[in-house]
Amino acid sequence: MNKSFKAIATAGVTLSLMGVFFLSTAKTAQAAYLYWGSTAVKTASTKTCFDFAYDTMRNLNFQNIRRSQNEVAGSSGGSYAAITCFATTPRATAIVMVVGDNGNETARVRDDLRNKIAGIIRFD
Repeated sequence: MNKSFKAIATAGVTLSLMGVFFLSTAKTAQAAYLYWGSTAVKTASTKTCFDFAYDTMRNLNFQNIRRSQNEVAGSSGGSYAAITCFATTPRATAIVMVVGDNGNETARVRDDLRNKIAGIIRFD
């Protein structure tokens, strides 16, 4: 019985020391900010809305812009943004979502994207 008590005590001390070691080397978690907003765009077509989203990111010098069936996404500085479009009446609605480590920059990027896409007019 004495041997099993020593084994359990040794295992407990070892696990405690490992826990202290891992906790002392753990990095502080970084905060991430997520801001989103919506705006009506000057078209009823979601396809055209996605075109507006692409043009908006390109005109604001976003990098690594990619298009899919459901979104247009890209990065600018320390922010990553995605824009999706929904069919609403009488005009389509763009939903702008931005995530980043700096709250002020993330909110500014969201506002820039939302204001730019709301102002695009397509002449056919």
